[in-house]
Amino acid sequence: MFSFLKTKKNNGINAASDSTLKNTSDIPYSTNPSLNKTKSTESTKDTWVFIWNMTADKVGHAAVQIGGSKPKMQEEDPGEYASIHPNDIPSAGLTSVLPLPAHIATNLSQDMETLGASEHAVAITDMDGPIKVKPDKEAKPLPPDHIYHFKALNTSAMSDHLKESHKKVTTGEMGYQLFPNVNLVGFFKDSSAFISQDPIDIEMHRRISEKQTDNSKVHNCTSLVSEVLNKGGLPIKHSKIKPWVITPNGLSEELSSKAHKF
Repeated sequence: MFSFLKTKKNNGINAASDSTLKNTSDIPYSTNPSLNKTKSTESTKDTWVFIWNMTADKVGHAAVQIGGSKPKMQEEDPGEYASIHPNDIPSAGLTSVLPLPAHIATNLSQDMETLGASEHAVAITDMDGPIKVKPDKEAKPLPPDHIYHFKALNTSAMSDHLKESHKKVTTGEMGYQLFPNVNLVGFFKDSSAFISQDPIDIEMHRRISEKQTDNSKVHNCTSLVSEVLNKGGLPIKHSKIKPWVITPNGLSEELSSKAHKF
């Protein structure tokens, strides 16, 4: 996201330490079944938010986890983890204002591997198809810069919203767009007469003619995470004017005064 913007001041927010992620398997588990049941019930009330900083060179990212007493590193770990990405096509330059097919990462390891690979990715351009990215196989996983932990949010409402988001992404009703507040699909819907050799015009017309994702149902990573948190009763400000809605650094600044930080 937002690679052309300068990074904002961190305001003293603590970065996630390696030990926070490495030691997630070291949390004690009681041999008393009744205590384990209590811990399991309590952990369903946990909410985690993961932020990768936006800088002049990196787009940044955000993810949310509902439930689980620790970050969800593997698919079998407790909790519902979600973050939205463009599916195969990078969202940068011209494609930052286009609704793209999306997919949702379902554990922290997936995001760390994807973001680590994206730092060293090479764009492949085929004039007969969309831009794709070839990841660097030697890239290392990139851990989040900040991890925020909340208790007692409305996890049921957040879970329902995530399930609905998963369904919409699967059916193509929801897509990824770096700038969700820019609605070029609506502008170009009846503009076939303006199609020329401009690549953005051509791409927009192609997507409309193929009935691809409706621009009214798009998210970037931070807009989805903040919408989920709002459903849980944690108010996060959404801009209706700024193209990006909210940046990873902006979301981090809001969360820093409301949550336990690692």
